[in-house]
Amino acid sequence: MRHKVVICCFAGLAVSLAASVVVLSQQPAVPPSQSSAHDAPAPDPVALLRAVGDHQKQNEAARKDYIFDRRDDEQQRDSHGNVKSAEVKEYEVYFVGPWEIERLLSKDGKPLSEGERKKQDEEVRKQEAKARERIARRDAGQDHDKNEITLAKFLAADRFYNLRRENYQGREVYAMDFAPRPDFEPRSLVDRVLKALGGTLWIDEQARQAARLEARFLAGVKFGGGLLGSVQKGGNVVIEQRFVNGEVWLPFYVEIHLDAHVLFLHKAINGTSTYSNYRKFRVDTKITSGLE
Repeated sequence: MRHKVVICCFAGLAVSLAASVVVLSQQPAVPPSQSSAHDAPAPDPVALLRAVGDHQKQNEAARKDYIFDRRDDEQQRDSHGNVKSAEVKEYEVYFVGPWEIERLLSKDGKPLSEGERKKQDEEVRKQEAKARERIARRDAGQDHDKNEITLAKFLAADRFYNLRRENYQGREVYAMDFAPRPDFEPRSLVDRVLKALGGTLWIDEQARQAARLEARFLAGVKFGGGLLGSVQKGGNVVIEQRFVNGEVWLPFYVEIHLDAHVLFLHKAINGTSTYSNYRKFRVDTKITSGLE
């Protein structure tokens, strides 16, 4: 989902962490019953994250062949918690590198008009061009976009602790908590977002894929010194990934709750994105999804 200025950083967290930490490697799934991982010592949390990050391009290579659907359900509430508006949008989505390219298909159950479809064609071209430009900069070793949340920034801003083994969706996972480093000095808006976040990350033990991320604002964040807007303490996001077709990890569910101000307007936003109908480009194949 895209909530414009209000959640630009939170949406960036969802997309960039999904690209840099959550949607990262292509590894064969091993059923939990075949694993003897409990006999091995748990890895260092930072080493585990770096190992996951090292496999990013492998999953990108498999993911580029897939297209799927996304349904965004969004509610806006007033300061008393009453629903002011509700909106449902449906998209067709695919990846270029780590970035989602989205084409709007319908709003509140109504297909787009011919004029709206033409605008979407142009919007998709712009999204693809921007993604390919960012890939070229990355491959050339140039600096990341200052507003992009990367694994390196995540590791610099937060500490990772309480690594433990758990069972999630029938699979063995590592769970670890994260919280801001007290001595971290933010120098950008992204840094301030990371400085405010804490939560828990679940990584599939065999596949080295993050199955779930829960992050929440432990402190508020101001945009433009508070003149442009702010996100209040208590906002949170949930991201889930699924192993699809025995070869690739793809987004499955995103949930966002924000209490924010844009200029002089208060917005309480509650939204979910649900992904489905995974299929390959130009390839007739049976698609199965789920943590199998």
